[in-house]
Amino acid sequence: MSNLKTPPRAETPREKILGVSFFNGTPAEAVSEVNRTGGLLLCPASPALVKLRHDESYRRALQQAEVVLADSNFLAFLWRITTGRALRNVSGLGYLKSLLNDASFGGGRSTFWIVPSELAKQRAIDWLNARGLVTDPGNFCVAEPDQEYGSLQEIETRRPAHVVIATSGPAQEKLGLYYRDYLLYRPKIHCIGAALGFLTGDERSIPEWAERHHIGWLFRFAEQPEMIVPRLAIACLLASLVLRFREKLPPLKTRWCDR
Repeated sequence: MSNLKTPPRAETPREKILGVSFFNGTPAEAVSEVNRTGGLLLCPASPALVKLRHDESYRRALQQAEVVLADSNFLAFLWRITTGRALRNVSGLGYLKSLLNDASFGGGRSTFWIVPSELAKQRAIDWLNARGLVTDPGNFCVAEPDQEYGSLQEIETRRPAHVVIATSGPAQEKLGLYYRDYLLYRPKIHCIGAALGFLTGDERSIPEWAERHHIGWLFRFAEQPEMIVPRLAIACLLASLVLRFREKLPPLKTRWCDR
């Protein structure tokens, strides 16, 4: 009998930024990691990261998730000029494409989808069915305020292997953590933001070449030019946080509007 032992699995490196451990691998590696660990995957973008300063439940979600991807070219740029270290930018759309192509992922009752509207639900069903991921309409839930417990019960009843939260904004991270902590089994929970909508037509699509070269944000600016000034302000705030705190979690601060 051979005494050779299987070499230990190489861990994908991570970068700790603002108290959050960011997974520093490819989309396919992130899918493999979630398949291995189960639990919660998040893809926060720059506008959401500034909430680390004043949103305690959002901070907790990012710190406790099994995998956090940096869906932000700007954060990667800030980290490079601040520390000299590379941070891989993986968008929610890039991750979703890898997930859909993974052999472990299927349609039917194996995946439960949380979407922002009835129109988004129908478009997603049509798009998935057309690509061979025949989907049970009962495995969709339209996100509504104060209905988290109802969707939790539905997921617990159906027990899908995957839960995909395809809504925008920081509420999705909190919802993902709620599911992970209160479900009585351990599915793979993927918070992908508006990525599904870019594929189904519920959101204005981003060209493949733009996504490949990490300039999808230019198309988002073109779609919402009125958001340029607010996003620039958010970028300045994020830059100040990274330059000041680097690896450390910023202290929790009350916003003036919360007083």
